[in-house]
Amino acid sequence: TLSDGTKVWINSGSELDFPSKFNSNRREITVKGEIYIEVAENKSSPFFVKTSEFDVKVHGTKFNVLAYGDSSEKSVVLVDGKVEVNTGSAAPVFLSPNEKLAVNAGQIHKSVIDPMEYISWKDNVLVLNRAAIADILKKIERYYNFSFETSGNIALYKKTCTGKLLLSENIDDIMKSLSVLSSTTYK
Repeated sequence: TLSDGTKVWINSGSELDFPSKFNSNRREITVKGEIYIEVAENKSSPFFVKTSEFDVKVHGTKFNVLAYGDSSEKSVVLVDGKVEVNTGSAAPVFLSPNEKLAVNAGQIHKSVIDPMEYISWKDNVLVLNRAAIADILKKIERYYNFSFETSGNIALYKKTCTGKLLLSENIDDIMKSLSVLSSTTYK
């Protein structure tokens, strides 16, 4: 919880820079990685989230920001309220609830999505909807802070999964579930 009452969930492998106390006319934080945030409303002091690819101006809201340095796609997913995203290369884009703005290699794409697929990590769950195994492995790597060494089986990366994966304290439980879902083995 920040000094203004804003609540922030920080995903593993992420960095959040924020002041111990916001000044009265502008609230600003910087993110490298992924956060889910519920911004405390204050009409006299706008709230900004800065990343390497874009800045988000908040209008009292709940949203997810994904901006890992090693990820080609950076995104904002709006759960509730309204945000304005400025990439610096185009006109600002306004998002409504259940919309995602993705920035990838300078290209901007806005789409309608199910926000639970993007924010469930904060509740120790991955909600998967035809998610690529490669993407699932990347999320698990970040969550548990380790990396996979694969056999180079390209067919594995073409598989997708749908469902919920509970992120427990025991990584072996996760790997057993993923192995069953993907018809693979691990050691």
